[in-house]
Amino acid sequence: MNTVRATMRLQIHKDFTLYDAYEHVDYYDALGISHLYLSPLFTARPGSMHGYDTLNYNEISEERGGEKALRKLVAKLRSRHMGVILDIVPNHMAVGPGNIWWDDVLKNGRTSRYADFFDIDWSTADHTPENTVLLPFLDRPYGDALENGLIELIYDTEKKEFFISHYDHRFPVNQKLSTSPDVTETLNYYNNKTDSGKKRLHTLLEKQHYRLACWRCADETVNWRRFFNITELVALKVENRPVFQAVHHYAFLLYEQGLVDGFRVDHVDGLTQPDQYCNWLKKEMDQRNNRRPIDALKGDILYIEKILARHEKLPANWKTDGTTGYDFLDQVNLLLHHPDGEETLDNIWKDCCPLWKGYEKESIRVKNEIAETLLFGSTNKIVALLYEYAGKDFYQRDYTKKDVSETLKSLLGHLHIYRTYASDDAENIRVKTEYKSQNTFLEQAIETATKDLPSRLHPLLSWIVTQISNPINAETKQITQTFEHLSAPLTAKAIEDTLFYRYGRLLSRNDVGTEPKVFSSSVEEFHNTMKRREQGTPMAMLATATHDHKRGEDSRARLAVISAESELWDRKINEWRQCNTKYKTNHAPDDVDELILYQTLVGVWPLEKITTMNTLEKRVSEWQIKAIREAKRHGTWADLEANYEKSCLNFLHRILEDKNFLSSFSSFFDKIAPIAAINSLTQVTLKLTAPGVPDIYQGTEKWDFSLVDPDNRRPVDYEDRKATLLIDENFEQTAQHWQDGNIKQFLIKTLLNIRKENTNLFKKSSYVPIQNINQNEMKLISYLRKNEKQEILILASVSSSVKIPDPMTLSCRNCLKNTIRFENLGKNKWISALWKNVSIDETGTLHIPDDTEYFPIDIFIPV
Repeated sequence: MNTVRATMRLQIHKDFTLYDAYEHVDYYDALGISHLYLSPLFTARPGSMHGYDTLNYNEISEERGGEKALRKLVAKLRSRHMGVILDIVPNHMAVGPGNIWWDDVLKNGRTSRYADFFDIDWSTADHTPENTVLLPFLDRPYGDALENGLIELIYDTEKKEFFISHYDHRFPVNQKLSTSPDVTETLNYYNNKTDSGKKRLHTLLEKQHYRLACWRCADETVNWRRFFNITELVALKVENRPVFQAVHHYAFLLYEQGLVDGFRVDHVDGLTQPDQYCNWLKKEMDQRNNRRPIDALKGDILYIEKILARHEKLPANWKTDGTTGYDFLDQVNLLLHHPDGEETLDNIWKDCCPLWKGYEKESIRVKNEIAETLLFGSTNKIVALLYEYAGKDFYQRDYTKKDVSETLKSLLGHLHIYRTYASDDAENIRVKTEYKSQNTFLEQAIETATKDLPSRLHPLLSWIVTQISNPINAETKQITQTFEHLSAPLTAKAIEDTLFYRYGRLLSRNDVGTEPKVFSSSVEEFHNTMKRREQGTPMAMLATATHDHKRGEDSRARLAVISAESELWDRKINEWRQCNTKYKTNHAPDDVDELILYQTLVGVWPLEKITTMNTLEKRVSEWQIKAIREAKRHGTWADLEANYEKSCLNFLHRILEDKNFLSSFSSFFDKIAPIAAINSLTQVTLKLTAPGVPDIYQGTEKWDFSLVDPDNRRPVDYEDRKATLLIDENFEQTAQHWQDGNIKQFLIKTLLNIRKENTNLFKKSSYVPIQNINQNEMKLISYLRKNEKQEILILASVSSSVKIPDPMTLSCRNCLKNTIRFENLGKNKWISALWKNVSIDETGTLHIPDDTEYFPIDIFIPV
């Protein structure tokens, strides 16, 4: 079993390099972290803040410190028995200067040695000349760009090569021109300032292995697979062994040398054959294990980024340690929501959005919308393949292309998982049973799609399902792969990046990995889920914050309190609407965006006294523009509705100046903030004690009220965190000034160090639900982590159930009436790891002294 105990996710970039991470190793160690979990390090686009736009897989980015910095960091980590998990990106890479593989394809076309590295459809007839790669990077139609001198032939004196230039874009020119002896003469010949030069330049461009086009052509006519709909990122064919080896050669060398101890694979559902890929990766790691340095930690760590739907299982045959933890984010989030608030919040939402047809129908509608716009090219490709193949079947040949399109989109709309895996098990009987849960989702999609489609299309639906489920020849394999390459990005773009910005019932349920239609879950359901996790993926990551989250973990925990205060929220929403209607211009924001804005303000509102609104307004303004464009209700990124956006920003500015609104808002905020803090600490406690490996996203060891990226990738104030980690206080003392976030950091340090001191207990132990009986309204969760030699008891409040009478304190002295009794706990004597004088006696009765200020959570250890 690997050595991972707890990870810290770090975003490495030019402003926080590997050298910076080196400076903070002692802090990570003191906090209780075992592994740094680093964002992609290979050379990416200059200035990239995330690293997912890889240009070169064979070197560590010098912007991020280079290999020298990695070696320095790893040496310090090893001295503290800590390791590194590296985020790798095998699904796609960036196009443009620096990507020698891509440039070679553009220069040499289908004869390039790298032509099969990328998923290019050379046969497409959607554009001419034939056998060219469509490059939709022009800022205007091709003719206008040529006429206005915005396409130019240039010469790179360093590389001694000609390029086509358009603003920051550079495109290589084929070999014949590159060997021209007279550079000046050549540049004059293709001078874009003269009519004759423009004509010659056009003729030259027509001879290239690519065709320049306006960026607006991309979604419909691009003939190479992208990452989602991002034209700057081209998909790789790592299902081909030579491509796999080229992409991972240097990563494996780093692993063999002990510079990394394992990998996190980005967007595994984007790969054609995830099962094959994960097994190849694991086998290559295994072959290198005996060549790793003796002082390196045990390796063999393999995590994958995958969104699991509720009740979807990760295939065991992939041989991974599990996912990066979005599923846990959803599970603990559901537990924090009070079921009694659902009806009231539903009514508020319906009042704001009377045309809402229900989450299920709206998700189908949005998937159809995205299939017909952002992913039209991918949708059209699978429709064309199915239609052509249907024409060879005399039972299907009379269906029209429209019939095929309608039936396919209905199936996709009803599919509640990211994708199926028929491409993986086509020739592998061994794995067929592993995809039972995915097949169940497909069967459910068939059943519901059948109800929506006219009866005449039912045979066509069955035929389509057969083709995507049983690839038996070259044509059906292509159909299957094209379907699966569409399914995952369609779900992501439609649900995560559109519907989550439209659906405003309660934003704490709208995040990566969640299913917002499900409002809450019971303690029993959480217990059952954790039992399954313990038995199936006991080393999977447990995440509550990531670089991709829509809002910070403590913002979600705070908004969850609304579920327990829904009637008060209803009154406040009506009050704020009436108060602020005078600030609307041209009916903007509409009721939906206004409701979403108020929730966002609740989630992001600082706990410290606000001296100026400027910083808060700037952050919320940036979020608001992104939210409006992602929702695609009032304009999109491609076609803005500038007046609507301007009116929304003006509305935000005006309400943040209104003393009446701020007074009312503050009174509501002050009431829920302490309860939200308890929610947050419960979330931390469960993450750090449940089966799995807790992942702490950078900076979130203190309160995390971030918004969607780039807000959630802001710099971390390490000097503050280092200073507060050294404060000599106990938990009770720290609770008195909980607003500063020190209490969260204290809890994380305490629990991670308990994990460090009891490593085997958390790696090789059972999850045992414990029944507790209490006479008050507080809803509690308690469980044991237990093996043959050790056990601890965890107790926490859930579902926003703590009632705190004194706002802005964490006093709940009487909320437990001094005692809780546990059933079947055993006869051990216990002592609290967090509080003085709090204990459990031989009868299973918990005793809380009258002077205890705060008791939402605790960890008990036998004595």
